Amino acid sequence: MYLKGIGIASHPPALIPEIGQGREDDAQKTTRGLRNLALKVAEIKPKTIVCITPHGNVFRDGVAVVYEPQMTGTMEKFGNESVFMAKECDMGLLDELNLAFARNQCHTIFLNESIAKEYEIELNLDHGVFVPLYFIDKYYRDYKIVHITIGELSLIELYEMGGAIREAIEAQGTDAMILVSADLSHCLKTEGPYEFNPMGALFDENIISGIEKKDYYSILTIPHQVYEPAGQCGLRPIVMGLGAVDGLETEAEVFSYEGPFGVGYLSAYISLVEGTVPSLTKRYEKDKIISYKERRSSEGPIAGLARATINSWVQRGRKLNFDNYKDQVDIDPEILTELQTKQAGVFVSLHKNGELRGCIGTTGPVTENIAQEIIRNAIEAAAYDPRFLPVEESELMDLEIKVDILGVPEQVTGLADLDVKKYGVIVEKDLHRGLLLPDLEGVNTPEEQVAIARSKAGIPEEETDIILSRFEVERHR
Repeated sequence: MYLKGIGIASHPPALIPEIGQGREDDAQKTTRGLRNLALKVAEIKPKTIVCITPHGNVFRDGVAVVYEPQMTGTMEKFGNESVFMAKECDMGLLDELNLAFARNQCHTIFLNESIAKEYEIELNLDHGVFVPLYFIDKYYRDYKIVHITIGELSLIELYEMGGAIREAIEAQGTDAMILVSADLSHCLKTEGPYEFNPMGALFDENIISGIEKKDYYSILTIPHQVYEPAGQCGLRPIVMGLGAVDGLETEAEVFSYEGPFGVGYLSAYISLVEGTVPSLTKRYEKDKIISYKERRSSEGPIAGLARATINSWVQRGRKLNFDNYKDQVDIDPEILTELQTKQAGVFVSLHKNGELRGCIGTTGPVTENIAQEIIRNAIEAAAYDPRFLPVEESELMDLEIKVDILGVPEQVTGLADLDVKKYGVIVEKDLHRGLLLPDLEGVNTPEEQVAIARSKAGIPEEETDIILSRFEVERHR
């Protein structure tokens, strides 16, 4: 094997003395952990270090790979531009990566200076790469790098991309290691960078236990209810790195963990040993089928109509014919009558692995009945939400579908008339109008609800002469 292992490193700039100015003394465990990782790298002597970072140029719909012969970076953003680093990039491995990602249908963008100029971005070594390499360079410098920035893709997509990275390394035929840059929860303390959240410690425990016990599946499938509130930046890079050892026997060692500044700092190394283990991707696919069947069995006719619409559109490019559909499924006569005779605004929301995948709706009816409103907005949410690429057939089994049928809005005089759990809100000013549904994760007060609706409408905060309306919804999951 030309892939020698996976290093996991935190990236606090304060550990660099010129930046920390003494604060590094409060994170001595992490300093020792990064030193131990650096000594491991010096022992392995890889010719290439594939760096996976959560910072830099992060795209929603794909992973970014820098395709330039050299990269440089400084700690200017952290108060000291004299701390400088320059690294050569392994262009041969980059070419193999390009081929491997294409073969595996991975969503990627290879960034050179020309493309970066079009996007108005810079191709610098971000601190997620800079800090770990700063420690490695104290003991070993005879290496080139590949600089990869994670995208906001699903965990399983990133895991499978890790497999493509291994494929490219083996095709290149040069000793290499993967360096995963990963800070854990930023919510460990009230004085930390984010507001304290009890999920922070739980998330960190999950990651550490998963590595120590080599239970990588528990990391791949960690619930979004845990990792989202944890305020972390390390899960996606770690999952992507773990994908590179899918099906291989490993040994894992955690060098250090601590949370001195309210952020979890982890240093670890995963090495390859002889032998194989069952592929987690196959296990994931089996579990996905079971989960999908359970989801479908508990899905009511309203959400079922939205799912059937999306399946028809994505798989066959056809709008669902409701007259044919209603004869093929068992729908309660009372619900069927409501679908065919009543009108209402409808929102269709799609989630994939706990994260939003599309949401489109109408505040009032624009079609002849609720059934057609659902069909219309299900297609819009799956194919035409401008924030996302259209849903692909491979994603259909992952989708969680929610349909909100809106009640008639009623105007209110102020925040006292709102209840984020019970009512959605509409904020209006002249021709600007913003809507937010009720009972959304992370929206806890009427003030937050109105602020988000304002933002969606493009109404500045200083505008006080606004119209507020509330509405109830009939929610179908």
